[in-house]
Amino acid sequence: MQQELKRPTVYQFRVGDCVITNVLEGYFHRGDLHPFVATNAKASEVEALAAKYRLPYPELEHNFVPSIIETPDKLVVIDPGFGAAAPAATTGWFMQGLQDAGYAAGDVNVVLISHCHPDHIGNISKDGVPTFPNAEIVIGQKEFEFWKQGKGISEMRQPTLALFQKVVLPLEEHLTMIQPGDEVVSGLVALDSSGHSAGHLVFQLTSAGQRILFLNDATPHYVASFANPDWHFAMDDDPEKAAVSRRNVLEFAVSEAIPVIGFHLPFPSVGYVERQGDGYEFRPASYQFNLPVS
Repeated sequence: MQQELKRPTVYQFRVGDCVITNVLEGYFHRGDLHPFVATNAKASEVEALAAKYRLPYPELEHNFVPSIIETPDKLVVIDPGFGAAAPAATTGWFMQGLQDAGYAAGDVNVVLISHCHPDHIGNISKDGVPTFPNAEIVIGQKEFEFWKQGKGISEMRQPTLALFQKVVLPLEEHLTMIQPGDEVVSGLVALDSSGHSAGHLVFQLTSAGQRILFLNDATPHYVASFANPDWHFAMDDDPEKAAVSRRNVLEFAVSEAIPVIGFHLPFPSVGYVERQGDGYEFRPASYQFNLPVS
């Protein structure tokens, strides 16, 4: 009998006075590195990049990694995963991860949504009942209004629209709408990064002189999206705009020397961004966040 392989699903570290927990909500194994990560590039170009980084081609693993922020005052969950909408047995693990991290659903004060794709909103509610009973649900107004109006939704996104109408729209009266530039909780600010979705947001956390940037879905692949930020991700709703936002946010991370977390980066999904030619490179963190601050 083949032994089931174990893998880490919870990773915690400190940023200033905050504790960050990244949870592996799940993963997909796919066989379409091209065109999945680059619809506007040649297969040979993607294959060559994969070879350079010793990645198999065309196979890939696509991770889903929500984050939890424990501030001195609040417990914030960013994009709590698929939940009951999990499409496969390899997804839908967030609630177990929350428990493994030492928290309960009732402890959560804020659920922060970067955008309304299924892997980010599926766990907000079930059968009209909020998953996190004591939490304020915070969402970008532009993103919410886009999905509420339901106009110009692509065929690919019709299931997303249906899920939005099922799990988010019934909670409309209880949602808190924000704009880019707004502070969600003390030190946590929303920034515009639209393109992957109509109102996609990234978030910057500042605490006790330290910062970290939550890229969310601005960088869907840890090699392709950094090395060639102008490549179009197959799941971007507006690929041209997403590419501009991707380059902007990566340049911001480099110029400000801010570590980053990416929802789809390989778990534990935290590291740094460096310039590499006309593009960038993701350098995973090793022990940096485990050391006490001197």
